[in-house]
Amino acid sequence: MSRQWQNIKGIINSGEKGKRHFLVLMDCAGTILSANALLIKKMHLPNPRSGKISFFDFVNPLHVDGFRQAIQKCGEGKGPQTTELYLKNGYYHPMKWEINSMGNAGGKVQTYLCIGSTLVDDERLNEFNRLSEKNYQLIVESINAGVLFQDIKGELIAANCKTAEIFGTTLERLYQLKDINSLWNASWTITSDQGQKILFDDTPFMKALRTGRFQQEVLVVRLRNGEDRWISFSSQPLFEEGQDIAYSVVSNITDITHEKELILELKERKAVFSAFMNKTPNLIWVVDETGNLVFASEAFYKYFGLQEIQSINRQSVDLVPASVTEALYDKHIQVLQSGMPLETVEKVKWADGTEFVFHINIFPIDSGTGRKMLGGHAVNLADKFRIEKQLKEANERLMMLSKATTDAIWEWDMQTGNIFRNDALMDMIGYQLERPKGLSWWLRRIHPEDRNRVSDKVKETTDKYLQSWEDEYRFKCADGNYKHMHDRGFVVYENGLPVRMIGSLQDMTHLKEMENLLMEEKLERQKEISETIIRVQEKERTRIGHELHDNVNQILSTVKLFIDMLDPSGKGGADLKEKSLDYLGCAIEEIRKLSKELVEPQLIGNGLVNSIQTLIDDIQLSNVIKIKFEHDNESELLSPGKKITLFRIVQEQIKNILKYSKAKNTVINLRSKEGETHLIIEDDGIGFDIKQTTRGIGLSNIYERTRFYDGKVNIEAAPGKGCKVEISIPVF
Repeated sequence: MSRQWQNIKGIINSGEKGKRHFLVLMDCAGTILSANALLIKKMHLPNPRSGKISFFDFVNPLHVDGFRQAIQKCGEGKGPQTTELYLKNGYYHPMKWEINSMGNAGGKVQTYLCIGSTLVDDERLNEFNRLSEKNYQLIVESINAGVLFQDIKGELIAANCKTAEIFGTTLERLYQLKDINSLWNASWTITSDQGQKILFDDTPFMKALRTGRFQQEVLVVRLRNGEDRWISFSSQPLFEEGQDIAYSVVSNITDITHEKELILELKERKAVFSAFMNKTPNLIWVVDETGNLVFASEAFYKYFGLQEIQSINRQSVDLVPASVTEALYDKHIQVLQSGMPLETVEKVKWADGTEFVFHINIFPIDSGTGRKMLGGHAVNLADKFRIEKQLKEANERLMMLSKATTDAIWEWDMQTGNIFRNDALMDMIGYQLERPKGLSWWLRRIHPEDRNRVSDKVKETTDKYLQSWEDEYRFKCADGNYKHMHDRGFVVYENGLPVRMIGSLQDMTHLKEMENLLMEEKLERQKEISETIIRVQEKERTRIGHELHDNVNQILSTVKLFIDMLDPSGKGGADLKEKSLDYLGCAIEEIRKLSKELVEPQLIGNGLVNSIQTLIDDIQLSNVIKIKFEHDNESELLSPGKKITLFRIVQEQIKNILKYSKAKNTVINLRSKEGETHLIIEDDGIGFDIKQTTRGIGLSNIYERTRFYDGKVNIEAAPGKGCKVEISIPVF
């Protein structure tokens, strides 16, 4: 029992603060096991220990079933349940109750702790009870209509549960409302049936208080969830005996949303029906069992030269030509007697000898009043037969032309979606179709990279009312191979709408192959020319280098010997000799370096790796920079031109590093992988900003040499982070 009491205290403490609670402990049958002093005092309950007392005896009979269901759900483990009801104490009190399962008492009976609180304050409760004396059934027992009692300021005094249901809320929220005038005008969205905003003073209940007379009006109320409800207010002022001024007003409210929606739907249907009857070109009529015309389409009146006002409720045989009456009278009688619809084709001859052919349907109509009626529908087939004949002849001509021509042509019926394709087109793509295939079948066989472009172009043509479109795309034929197609379509419009598209298809595959071969040959020729130019340039550089080395260098060396033979005893001769020697030595060294750069590398004999290693060894003699060279031997598979290109790139980048980078270390990596040769040159120098640095002659040479062999260049550099050059060239 101690543990159960702790549970009870926990439930009570978790309730709303600042409210006095009514507490009752009961079993599932409603028998009160215990109750707190507040409930016993307010409800004038006898002591529960003196005998069995049922809590249901104090609940409004209309709310007993709902209270039982809440107890049952709580007992099934669905958690605490909340319900609103009226509890009787001489008067009925609007209350809110929370039901909590306390488990089994002593292992036998399941018990429930019910915590109740009043929904109105004492002042409003007094007004509520005063009204209840004379309006008990309206407030407490009315379940089919909502009831609102308001004071002379429009503040809520009482409301029944149906009112809360209509407004999509609870009694508790309704009774919490204060200053309804301000809420109505500033926060709530309430309009008339015509959509005009209704102010609080213009409501039917406030007008009833002001005029002392009954008021009725439909208001559209927007609920908290955004839903609009049409609510009918019938407001009656209430007077004290012998008084002329109302002290309150009672409003009977009814949710007529469903009825309003039905009315709107009916109006819409009537509007659609009327529009249809006015626009249809066919003859439509309705007659009753006596033969009087009840209704007819606009085309019916025009066809027979009638006026609607003068024709309704007149005998139909007096309105139409005798030839029409002779053709249809017996058939109307047949349908009227059998109750079965009838379909026929009739040829009718007018007085002037003109013949018309009609397809006619006659059928019984249920009027809903027991009055028998017949409906009729007639379609003039004369134009239809003529058009069908012309269409048949046109189709035959088209078939003849499509078979006679060798061109691949197609026709798209945009109303049915079918596409006709002639034999030449089907032979081109290799498919044999038993029945026409639509646009989606064709689009699915267009190459994925071309499909969206073609689809968008066709759609754009009709959207912008263009006359034609054309495009080239790849189409997957029946053998699984793609053909290059040149497609062109022309649009046929009727009444401003696209109804047909006619086009021709041309196989461009052979032409595309020729273009590709021509392009490849052109590129190959360009490469051969460029390689020839490079070889000529290299030979010229070699020749110049040899000239400098064999001639200039030998001459300067001879001068050096002559100067070395000067007599130092002459005045100033020693200084002159020393300076001459220094200058000549520098000249010889510069010429040697220039000669080495200009001479074509002897890669055929030494190989690319050995040539790069020799270049590195020469540079490292100066101890200015350390260079690490990592490589494999796969690069020797490259053509002589590609080897020279890579050697020149290494030569160019090392020169850049020595001149600008201030680097201490450089790593050169040369390896081949997956059909490509990769060259990476990385230094730890001062770096530079790629975005702000213009491409000099050195970098431009690297880019141009690499691009010539369809290679790629990637340079990564940043201030203070050195530079990394990555080159990749295809092996073959």
